[in-house]
Parts: sequence; structure tokens; C-alpha cells
Amino acid sequence: MAENAVVPGYSDAFPPFAQELTRKYAGQPADSVPGLDEMMALTQGQLDHLARVYRDHGVIVHRPRKYTKEESGYQNELQVGDLRVFPADPIWVIGRNIIECQFRQPYRNKERFPLRDMIAKRIDEDPNLRMLSCPVTMPNSGDFVLEGGDIQICGNEGMDVLVGVDDERSSSANGVEWLRRRLAEDGYTVTPVPIIKAAPVHLLGAMGVFGPTSAMIYRPAFINGIPKPMKDWDLIDITLEEAEAGGPCAVMLDPDTILMVAEVPRLVDLLEKRGLKVITMPFDAVTKLDGAIRCATFVIHRDKN
Repeated sequence: MAENAVVPGYSDAFPPFAQELTRKYAGQPADSVPGLDEMMALTQGQLDHLARVYRDHGVIVHRPRKYTKEESGYQNELQVGDLRVFPADPIWVIGRNIIECQFRQPYRNKERFPLRDMIAKRIDEDPNLRMLSCPVTMPNSGDFVLEGGDIQICGNEGMDVLVGVDDERSSSANGVEWLRRRLAEDGYTVTPVPIIKAAPVHLLGAMGVFGPTSAMIYRPAFINGIPKPMKDWDLIDITLEEAEAGGPCAVMLDPDTILMVAEVPRLVDLLEKRGLKVITMPFDAVTKLDGAIRCATFVIHRDKN
């Protein structure tokens, strides 16, 4: 939700426009900042539209509640802020594992609390589910950082997991190694994927899966080349502009239908030529905040089909 947003404290990891805003307006309500108020209203409208599209396709949609007073102040001594736009980042579900992430930006760590409420009943009813929480990072060190936007379940019947590594902007090598060890207990293979600083933040900003062995990728993002689990895949190369517009950060509604941003017409055409039904929606206000449709979607549970 973009409502009641509070401008976060400054970070070098923010895009240039956000660095300028946070230097000047940190801690202030976004709707009181000239220009930002309109942008956040557009963002909320696009998120509401996304929820309607999901409901129209039979998806049960939950919206995160507001923070309590105590939650709102959580880690404010490290970084103020409130921007609940990308619920895929705080918690990621892989099989029976409900993984609470740890952010590089402290103001985002409070985002897990409303999501816990959404899944609490499910956890209580299923004794096989287990909660895993990434170790809390030491202040100013970034030793353990794991962000949901870096996680991509990738082929091999869902047993291969790619995780982006960017020790300046998002997940750290230590955070990915922690996840590798935890998921190995269930037979998953976790592959770290180092990402260049010039690419969009997070692995989901550089690649998006649209079939069992098919993906859109911004090839220059991958420091070590195409990850091994994807070596023989059908890959669509995308431009930096298409990546920044949120092109790869899409969601498969079913095996034949993909939901993606409207701002990448070339990719829409290529996917349609591959036989997919493509549903598009404007998302340009949301993507200015460094995320797109998949980032704005916390997947609690979905059928394999």
C-alpha cells in the first residue's frame, strides 16, 4: 500500500531522484511533499488496479493492514520511513518454508509484521510449515541481508532457486549462504547470482520466468554469465530500458497467461508470438520506486497449475 507513506531516511542505494528527496524530506509524510503526493496517489491507484485484475482472474487478494504505533517506530533509530509497496520482499514462501527476510534498508524490516498476520492461521493449522528468519544484520555492516526481490524459483520442478547478490544494494553473500543451508535440508539447490550495480536492483529486476524453461533476461546484469540452471533455456534478451520499466518483473496467472507492465510493447509482442496470452496494465508510477508487478505481489499459496 502506498497510502500513509513516510519518506525514508537517505541511502546511497536509492535511485538519484529518491536520494534528493530523502536528503530533504526524510521522516515527512509523502502526501505533504510537493510532487511526491501526486506520485504516491498514482502508485496507489495502480496497486488498486493490480488487485482488481487478480480478483477478476479468480485470485484471492489480501491487502496489508497499517502498522500499529509500535510497529511504525520499529528501527526508526536506524532509518525512518514507511513505504509498503513491495510485499514480495519481506517474506518468501518456498515449499514448507516461510522465510522472513532481512533488509539492507532498516526502515523496511517492519514490513514483515502485517504479512505475518495474513499467514498466521495457515501456520497454526499446518504443523509441517516452518518459519525461518534470516539473522539480523549487524548495524552498519550488511553482513546478513536477504531480500525477497532477489529470490527466483527456477526450474527443476521448483527445486532450483536463484538468489541475486549485490553487497551494496540488496542481498549479501552471507544472506544467500544462510538460505542455501536452510533449504538444502529440503533438497533445494540455491545458486548465488552476482548482479552488476548498473542493473535494476534485485534479481527480479533483471530476469523473469514465463515458463518451465523460458525467461526474459537483461544479460549484462549477470557478472558470471547466465546461471547454470538456465543454460539451455529459451531466453528473451531485454534492454536496460525494458528492465528498468519492470518488463521481467511479471506474474504468470496460469501456464498460458502472463500479467506484465504495459510499458514494454516489444516484450508483449514477443511473448504473444510464443503463444502466451498477455495481460498488460500501466505501472509506471510504481516502477519509479524500483519494483514492478511481481515485487508488488506476496504469493501466499498457489496451485502448480
